[in-house]
Amino acid sequence: MNANTPHPWQVPRLQEILSGKKFWGYLDTEALQTRYVLAAHFVKNARNIVEVGGYRDNVITRFLTGTHDSVSVFSLDAEFEPLEQDTLNGAPCRVRHVGDYFQNYTHPTESLGVIVLGIEILGDFEPLCNLMSHADVAVVEVPPDHAPSVECLRAILERGRLSVACQINLDLSPNEAIIGHELAKTNMNVPFWKRNVYVLRPSR
Repeated sequence: MNANTPHPWQVPRLQEILSGKKFWGYLDTEALQTRYVLAAHFVKNARNIVEVGGYRDNVITRFLTGTHDSVSVFSLDAEFEPLEQDTLNGAPCRVRHVGDYFQNYTHPTESLGVIVLGIEILGDFEPLCNLMSHADVAVVEVPPDHAPSVECLRAILERGRLSVACQINLDLSPNEAIIGHELAKTNMNVPFWKRNVYVLRPSR
């Protein structure tokens, strides 16, 4: 699929997005960005990092504080901005933010950290499982009230290549009062405030 082709779920609301309406704006809040702080901690020792997903400035690159050989972020969101640079945190690093399907690219297989926050894969699921099969660590975040995300995690664990090494359950619902006015005056999607973060490592 062409990188300029919108994801099927984007088509009905693409014009509204382009006209300045918000849909995932709550992800910009400090509360929801705590997921990235956790993810960055767990992949800090990985030389190569691949994130599947991303929205505006909500990308793992912004939260990494160490040195890495490569950081690649793939997103189909209409508001995602592509980027290429050769340094990160003052050290050499190949950084790519790509507005395309991650399945269209070759990824590192050594010292790999994979991040998928708010996981939901439309289409062929096997490429994600293949990517994760090479990971030393994967951080997967699931809104427990969103059935497609729960199903994705179940499918990953059923394959037996990875198992849960750590689980962190976040209840960010007190933050709804903080952005309640934004929810009321825009067509922003209603947030899933409960978020479970799973750290997966190769099964022994």
